[in-house]
Amino acid sequence: MSSLLLHFDGDITHDHTVSLRTLGKALTHLQAAVNRAHLDLRYGEVWKGARLQKEDYEATELWSRPPQEGGYIIDFINDSPQIKKTLTRMINAITPTVERSQQKAIVAAGSLAQQSDIAKQRIDSGIIQPEQLADYMPRANQRPYGDRAINKEIDLLISVVRTPNAGQSTIEIVIGGDQSSTFKFNRQESEAFHSYVSTRQLGEPFIISANLRELDAKNKSGRIVNLITGREIKMTFTDDSFGQIKPFLGSPDIMSFIGCPIYEGGTFDIHGGDIFFLRLV
Repeated sequence: MSSLLLHFDGDITHDHTVSLRTLGKALTHLQAAVNRAHLDLRYGEVWKGARLQKEDYEATELWSRPPQEGGYIIDFINDSPQIKKTLTRMINAITPTVERSQQKAIVAAGSLAQQSDIAKQRIDSGIIQPEQLADYMPRANQRPYGDRAINKEIDLLISVVRTPNAGQSTIEIVIGGDQSSTFKFNRQESEAFHSYVSTRQLGEPFIISANLRELDAKNKSGRIVNLITGREIKMTFTDDSFGQIKPFLGSPDIMSFIGCPIYEGGTFDIHGGDIFFLRLV
């Protein structure tokens, strides 16, 4: 029998109950994490904006049992072999992330703009040579983006112990897939987990060809169609790059440029991940 259990304890509980706000947020993101794990298994990967299809709902159902005392405990079960695989995928995503978040503090790498300046300097000095996106793609997902998608939902779930009124509360997640794993978070552990999964860093630069669809000078962002993958993605840039980019808006001309993938929590979605513009080729 596969199972998912949530155990709330501390100031977020009251006489073995929790508030609708706390429970609602936790359950919403718990189900979302299950959905992400299922999609990752079904398609071999999960991408930004992926949604369940009609036939996916039955495969991601878990049924609640009566709440238990001990703070507040609620669990969900399903005897489906598919659910067992899905929950095991969750365990495999969460376990290394918890370990990395607890092993060391996240070192600030500076803003993306500051990181882009360093990348340009490395290119100019010959330290790195940008390669074509097609050559970069095979190793882009060495750390699966599915891990990031699952952990993003777990991070939102455990944020209930980071709220101002949470005090010294804890939340425990027990996942029973091929094996049973327990993940327990207090405020400090939740903050460390959040710091890890929310860190955004630029990866090694590559050369990408695209069509420019939208441009937002105020927010220094645009929408481009990646001509290798055919996907529309977000592109970010600095103020001094705007003049290079603007002529391509509304033009059929292909914009070939050097860009850096924006890694989130150590992962990058090669199909839908954001790109940081460095310069035209």
